[in-house]
Amino acid sequence: MHQVFTWLQAEGTRATLALVRCRRGSLCLVSSFSTSTARSSRSGAQRPVREQYGLERATEHLRVAGGTDLALARTLLGRAGVAADDAAIESLLDSYLEHLRAVLETRQYHPVGDVQGAVAKLRQHGVMVGLATGNVRRGAELKLASAGLSSTFHLDHGGFGSDAEIRADIVRQAMARCAMPQDASIVVVGDTEHDVRAGRAVGARVVGVATNERARAELMAAGADAIVDTCGDALLREVLA
Repeated sequence: MHQVFTWLQAEGTRATLALVRCRRGSLCLVSSFSTSTARSSRSGAQRPVREQYGLERATEHLRVAGGTDLALARTLLGRAGVAADDAAIESLLDSYLEHLRAVLETRQYHPVGDVQGAVAKLRQHGVMVGLATGNVRRGAELKLASAGLSSTFHLDHGGFGSDAEIRADIVRQAMARCAMPQDASIVVVGDTEHDVRAGRAVGARVVGVATNERARAELMAAGADAIVDTCGDALLREVLA
């Protein structure tokens, strides 16, 4: 269904990135990626609702970017007039993943900038890279594979939309799986106001990635500490500052 910061980009999909630095210089990067290309996530979310409950245009006027899959499923079920219990949410998400897999056969995700190179350079500086994404884990796997980034991130060092509905709790889960030391400082990199709020909730410095002027304005209004245009040297400087 969708996500948080901008490692990737596809309409209706965003991604957040969290970065943790220990006093001795080792860094733990927790990322929630954003994706850019077609309307893969929105299409994948609408079709299951239409097929299961007969509701057309289920995601109309609904912002998908920056949310979480569990929260989106709950909202869509509410629009369909269905009780959003665990069984209904699980069924809808299972159907969504089937449709997403089919959509990705013709619509591809693309990294925003040199994601692979940026992650490699961060690791050279002692960064442990992880994910903090609103996608359920299987959805994250599918989107990363579509973008050619399966080997770039280690999902065992991540938090996912299947862990929690609130983005800040997903970031906390990713931090826990990265086994952060208590004296670590945190930098969150994201491309929506939701990422900024999640970063603030965990006491992090926030670096925004703005792929257009609208995103830049949103990040500025939300109070991002710094904003860059893509994943590259400027991002590295801000993360390692």
